[in-house]
Amino acid sequence: MKPSTAKRAYCPSCGEEVDVFIMIAGGEERPHCSQCGLILDEKSLEGKKRTLDTVFIAEDSYSLRSALSEILVSRKIAKNVVEAGDGREFLAKITDAFKKGANVSLVILDVNMPNIDGINAAKTLRALEEGFRRQSKVPILFFSVVKCDENFKRFLQMLTPS
Repeated sequence: MKPSTAKRAYCPSCGEEVDVFIMIAGGEERPHCSQCGLILDEKSLEGKKRTLDTVFIAEDSYSLRSALSEILVSRKIAKNVVEAGDGREFLAKITDAFKKGANVSLVILDVNMPNIDGINAAKTLRALEEGFRRQSKVPILFFSVVKCDENFKRFLQMLTPS
């Protein structure tokens, strides 16, 4: 570890300005948040707080979905959060957003949901992006209590934005 030249930076995970420490990995210096350990990017080091436009959350637990939505908005991580209780509702809402040309910054999906699970919702999301000729793919964050096995890791590779 070595001291950073940028002593403080905005951490999107913590939602606030934090102290920074530098770790060297593979010969590269990488700045990290001193509170959560997240690797920080150049925008964070410039001290610019980036607020996401719209985040979609598909989670069948109302309390978890509401708490996450509240955190994203109250910490000004996201300007707008669209909630869905299952994959079917998520796909209907994101299709409507794509029709309106909305800027979707992030999708958070529960892997195990009723009606349409997170895996199939993610596959369908990628198909919708192609169908609507979206310029870039929306990053997807998955929630799961199930251990990530090799099959799931391969599936994640297929969904990674290029």
